[in-house]
Amino acid sequence: MVDWLIWPAELVLNAGGIVASWFVSKDSLSFVALQMGFALLVLAAVVSLFAFLPTLIGYWRSRSHINRPS
Repeated sequence: MVDWLIWPAELVLNAGGIVASWFVSKDSLSFVALQMGFALLVLAAVVSLFAFLPTLIGYWRSRSHINRPS
């Protein structure tokens, strides 16, 4: 169907599943709900990283210029 949309969703759900498995067993009834919740947090972290990436790069560049001898 829409393969370009399925593989990123599976990637985020797998990451959420890894984090959820730290807290509950994969056989638990609430595992799917926790997996989706943690997948949402992973997605929010990735979107935040992309949103603040220019600011972070500018910060890292300014820090690297301060530490270089003139």
